[in-house]
Amino acid sequence: MMDTYLSAARDLVVQGMRESQVALTSELEFHLAATLARYMHHPIVPDRLTIRLMDAVHRRARQGESRQIGDDCLISCAFFAARLTRQGGTIVHYAGLGQAAYEIAGMPDVACGFPDMLDVLQASSPAIEERPRPQDDEAAPPETQDRRFLLLQRRFRH
Repeated sequence: MMDTYLSAARDLVVQGMRESQVALTSELEFHLAATLARYMHHPIVPDRLTIRLMDAVHRRARQGESRQIGDDCLISCAFFAARLTRQGGTIVHYAGLGQAAYEIAGMPDVACGFPDMLDVLQASSPAIEERPRPQDDEAAPPETQDRRFLLLQRRFRH
């Protein structure tokens, strides 16, 4: 099943590279496709990114947690920019936060490639739908009440 997501994510990355005219290294291309594939079937929580990174640094968390925060920043900057800016930050802040998270995770090449990966994601222009959280629905599980789901749909050109 993950192969299906990875294939679809790679198609979006290739489309984004073509449209943005940004050529990613094979390492960055794979990282971006794998990150996008993971978010195609798992919800993302673009809230509290700064606090999450500061907490991880303070606790001296493992590198995987910092990488997760970097990935969250990348996807959030590309697809949830309006939500991030409503929270009082700027895309520049969250992009820098993502780069710092990748640096902490020991991924300097990915940190340096963050702007290019962001350009590629934005150029791939998938249709994004943010489902509003169920506020009055008592039947909704509590773990989904504060999450947004990323739905990627391929664009077809005529």
